[in-house]
Amino acid sequence: MFRIKILEDAVVFLLEKIAEAVGQLGIPGKFGIAIIIITILMRIIVFPLTLKQEKSMKKMRELQPELDKIKEKYKDNPQEYQKRTAEIYKENNVNPLGGCLPLLIQLPVFVALYYAFSGNTIPNDATFLWFNLKQPDRLFMFGNFAFNLLPILNTGVTYLQQKIMSGATKGQDGNNQLQTMMYTMPLMMLFLFYRMPSGVTLYYLVSGALSLAQQYIIMKGRSDDGKNSILLCKRKSS
Repeated sequence: MFRIKILEDAVVFLLEKIAEAVGQLGIPGKFGIAIIIITILMRIIVFPLTLKQEKSMKKMRELQPELDKIKEKYKDNPQEYQKRTAEIYKENNVNPLGGCLPLLIQLPVFVALYYAFSGNTIPNDATFLWFNLKQPDRLFMFGNFAFNLLPILNTGVTYLQQKIMSGATKGQDGNNQLQTMMYTMPLMMLFLFYRMPSGVTLYYLVSGALSLAQQYIIMKGRSDDGKNSILLCKRKSS
C-alpha cells in the first residue's frame, strides 16, 4: 500500500487536535468521534464531485439509445465502436470515469489512517464504544474466532451502494459487470477489512453510510423531478 508521509502527518495532526477538543468537553471515545468528524468533512469536500458524477451519469443514460445504435452498427468492428463512443462522450462533455474521482480523493486519507492506527502514532488505549481503535472490533469471541461487527456492517453498506449503482445504470452498456460487482465487491470488502484496525474500518463505514444517504437524496430528487415533468406534461395536454 502506497504511503504519503506528509499527508499521514497532516491527517494525524488533525485527528489529534479534534480528539483533544472532544476530550476537553469530557466526551468519551474522543478518537472515534474525531474519525467521524473527519469523515463528515471529507464527504462535504467531495459532495460537489458527487453531484457532478450524478450529472454525468444522467447524461450517459440520455445517450444510451444512441450508444446502443452505434454498438449494433459496429458490432463487428470493436475499434471503430470505441472510437465513435469516445467521440460521443467528448461531444457531450461526459467522462465515464468521472465517478472514480471522489474515491481517488479519499484514498490517501484512508491510507494515512491505516498507517496511523497500525503504527505507534495513535495511543494504544484509544477506544470507542466497545472496541480498541488499533485492533479489530471483536464484538465477541467463539473460542479463538473473533466476531468483528464493523466489517460485516461495511459489507452491508457496500452491497446497498452497489445495488443503487446497478439500478441507476440499468440498461446501460456494462450493467452485467455491475450486477456481478454487486455481490463480489461486498465480499472483497469483508475479506479486506475483517482484520484491519477498527479505526480504519470505522472511517470506511461512516463514509459509506454518508455516501449511501447522499445517493438516496440525489436519486429521490431525480425521481421527484421526473414526477413533476409528467404532471407538467399532463397539464399542458389538458
